[in-house]
Amino acid sequence: MSVPQGFPPPIPVPVRRRANLPAGAVAAALAGCTAIALVWFVLANVLIGGPFHEWSGMVWLNVVAGLVSAFVLVVPVAFLLARRVWAAWTLFGLCLLYVVAVVVVPMPPGTSFGAHLDFVLGFHKSNGVPIGLATIFAFLTAIAAVVSATVRPPRR
Repeated sequence: MSVPQGFPPPIPVPVRRRANLPAGAVAAALAGCTAIALVWFVLANVLIGGPFHEWSGMVWLNVVAGLVSAFVLVVPVAFLLARRVWAAWTLFGLCLLYVVAVVVVPMPPGTSFGAHLDFVLGFHKSNGVPIGLATIFAFLTAIAAVVSATVRPPRR
C-alpha cells in the first residue's frame, strides 16, 4: 500500500501475544481441581469444627481463607481460556503464592518443619488429604500457566 506524498506512513499495529490454548486448557483444568480441593478442605474444616458457635480461630481462618482462595483462583481461569497472557501470569503467581503460603506460613509454634510437611503432604487426616491435593494441584497449575504464557502458538 502506498501513501500519498506529504502524508506520514501508517503506524504499524503491534501484534498482541496470546496464551497457548492447549497449555491454558490444562492449566484451567488443574486450577479447577485446585479449587475443588480447597472447597473440600473448607468442608472438612466445617465438619471438624463442630457447631458454628464453637469454631476456633484456626477453623475460621481455614474456612474463610479456603473459600476466598478458591474464588480468587477461578477468576483468572476465565480470562486464561480467552487466551490472555496476563491471566496466565496471574494464575502462576497465585498458585506459587498458595504453595508457599501452605508449606511455610502456617507452622504452629513448636512444630518442626518435617512434621508440618508430613501433615501437608502426608494425607493422614481428613483435612490433610484435601490440603495435600490442593498443594500438589497448585504446583502443577503454576507450571502449566507458565507454559501457557511463554510457549508461542504455532504459526498458520
